[in-house]
Amino acid sequence: MNPKNVLSVPCATQIGVEQYLSLRFNKTFKLIGAAHIEEDKLYKDYIKLNHPINTPEFIEEIKYLVQQRNIDILLPSHDEVLYILKNVPELENLIPGSSKETINICRFKSKTYQKLSNHPYLSPRVPAYQLISKGFLKPDKGQGSRGSLKIEDTYLHCEYLPGEEFTIDCFSNNKGEVIYVNPRLRKTVVKGISETTSIVNNPIFKKIASYISEVLKFKGSWFFQLKRDKNDSLKFLEIAPRIGGGSNINRLNGVNLTLSDLYQHEGFNISLVSQNLVTEVNRKNPEYNLKFDTIFVDYDDTFTYIEDVLNRLDKEVIVITRSKVKVNTPYKTIYVKDSQTKSEIINSLNKPNSVFIDDSFKERKDVFLNCYIPSITPEETNYLT
Repeated sequence: MNPKNVLSVPCATQIGVEQYLSLRFNKTFKLIGAAHIEEDKLYKDYIKLNHPINTPEFIEEIKYLVQQRNIDILLPSHDEVLYILKNVPELENLIPGSSKETINICRFKSKTYQKLSNHPYLSPRVPAYQLISKGFLKPDKGQGSRGSLKIEDTYLHCEYLPGEEFTIDCFSNNKGEVIYVNPRLRKTVVKGISETTSIVNNPIFKKIASYISEVLKFKGSWFFQLKRDKNDSLKFLEIAPRIGGGSNINRLNGVNLTLSDLYQHEGFNISLVSQNLVTEVNRKNPEYNLKFDTIFVDYDDTFTYIEDVLNRLDKEVIVITRSKVKVNTPYKTIYVKDSQTKSEIINSLNKPNSVFIDDSFKERKDVFLNCYIPSITPEETNYLT
């Protein structure tokens, strides 16, 4: 079966980087990138866009690329692009995730706050805010227009929230049920994106996520952000119908949100299991801190992608394959019968200090739940070093 063509646009964002890292070895989906820069160092199949995103020509350019490159799925990697393309009838159904109605609410903070404010059972509350349209702001105490600001657009004047800030990564199935919630503290933030983030355990976040999804009818990946006010109470900050910029911590723990979006869009029922392998991640230098002696690795669609990494790790490598014919590897190879599971093979070898690498979620889930060892995708192998 030919892979589905997936277009990330604009791929030169942090979200586009995460999409690439999530799909780079995947055989079901072929990732193509498009942006306004001359070249992209990550995307091997890259298209330079010619028109700014807020122009009619941009929409026509994307329509043309969809036809020319036989694009099956569009992955907007910028909030404004998601908003624009989801409102184009010819493109709407190519975009995974939440409905146009949900996206149109989330694009405007005033609409989001108003929607949440209409539900008094929701806690925490939205911050106190005032909508300010075009006008002129002047200091209460001032002279000669010093410190004044001309307002050309519409702004929200919100209360200042000085406390801790949290991002809660979520995934909702096509019934709108929240099946995954991962709260994390934004420890260091640069230009609005978490540089260092750490997982926190508090059941209140899952309860809040269920409330929000009920109100806004999310599907697929989404996140919300909370911040503590001067009294240490949580207040809503942001809500977005996409993955977060610092969401790679989910992928390192076995939850690939981008891939889950694509499979759910294709009609599959999604099951997500976090392995809790890492609790804190620096976005630029993510790594596992795992102690292991043996690597069990699938051969088909896995070994050939990561053989060079395996050679550098200097660990015992055991290849496990369901192939009916002999495979050529320099390592010990075990052939799995149709009646066997890979977890049965691994348990029989009694190597508790080990990791398992496989592109199949079904196989990783089996090994993780039955062998109690880290089970990761080929995309995450580099982080073992």
